[in-house]
This record gives sequence, structure tokens and C-alpha cells, in this order.
Amino acid sequence: MNDIGTRRIALNQVALRQLNEAITGGRRDGVIAFRCECGQLGCNRLIALHRPTYEAVRGDSRRFLIAPGHVVAELEHVVESSPDHAVVETHPHTAAFAERSDPRSPRAH
Repeated sequence: MNDIGTRRIALNQVALRQLNEAITGGRRDGVIAFRCECGQLGCNRLIALHRPTYEAVRGDSRRFLIAPGHVVAELEHVVESSPDHAVVETHPHTAAFAERSDPRSPRAH
């Protein structure tokens, strides 16, 4: 994958993470529909999770919530999976961008 492709995917992941950060509320049972934070342009998959489960993913700036099978192996690896979602972590060569772009990170610029 070239640098332009890598950057496009990373920017898409960051935009979707920011969208999910802005979600408030949810259903009465506490389930919230989060957007898949994969790097695929046009992905519109929703992942139903309780807020604490999403917060656990967000506890690490290098981690993103994705739909099963949406991993981009050149940039990330799966660290957790279930039938309805997976959590990926960026590889070291893209970790700095993920950390800088995380609004919760003390390294955010």
C-alpha cells in the first residue's frame, strides 16, 4: 500500500472515530449504534454496543472499532473479536497519527 492510500484510510478512521465520539443517547436498553471505524470508503455498517464497551475501545488511542472482516492488515491487527464487531490496533508505523488525532489523547494536536 502506498503512502497516499495509507493516509486516506487513516483519515477515514479518524473521521469516523470523531463521529462516534459525538454520539449521545441511545436506546432505552443502553445500546448505541456506532459507525464502523474501518478505513473503507463508503462503509456504513453500524455496530450496536453499550457505551462502556465502546469506552473500553477508546481507552487506547491506537484502537478502533470495526465490523468483522473490515481489518486493513497493512495498517492494523485485530486485538479483540466477537461475532458482531472487532477491535483493531494500529501498527507502530501508523500509531503516532492515531494518537495525535485522538481528541482524548494528551498528545492530540
